[in-house]
Amino acid sequence: MAAPFPHRYDVRVEGGTGGAVISAPPRPEFRGGAPAEFDGRDDWWSPEHLLLSAAGLCLKTTFEAISGRARLPVLGYTSRVEGTLDKTSAGLVFTAITIAVELVVGEEDAGRAEALLRKAKEHCIVANSLKTPVALTVSVKAATPATPA
Repeated sequence: MAAPFPHRYDVRVEGGTGGAVISAPPRPEFRGGAPAEFDGRDDWWSPEHLLLSAAGLCLKTTFEAISGRARLPVLGYTSRVEGTLDKTSAGLVFTAITIAVELVVGEEDAGRAEALLRKAKEHCIVANSLKTPVALTVSVKAATPATPA
C-alpha cells in the first residue's frame, strides 16, 4: 500500500440552484445535479449515477489489485451496474444493486478469474460501505489463441 491509513479524500460541490460543479483537484471538474426523474437533467451526473459508478469502479480497481498480485492476465473487463431506487418504509432507497461483469482471459484462467473477481467483490470498499447488498453476476469468456495464417 502506497500510503498509510487512514486515507482521507476531499471533494468540493459548488453551485447555486440548477446543479453543481464537482471538483477534487487535480482531477477534472464535472457537472452534476438531480436526474431527470427528480426534475433534473439527463446531461448531468446524478448522485444516483455516481453511486453506481463508484460501486462499479471500486470493484474493477479491487479486481485489478487482486488479479495483479495473482499474476492473472486479463484481456478484457466490461461491467454494467444497475440499481433500483424505490419507496420503502425507510423512504427512498436503492433496493437492489447488481454489477454484471464480463471478463476475457486465457482458456486456462477462466475458473481462477471468476474466483478472483468474487474475492474482489468481498473486498470492495464501496460495496461494503452500502446498506443495500450488491449482487455480482459474472461471465468469463476464454480467449482462444489465434491460429497462424
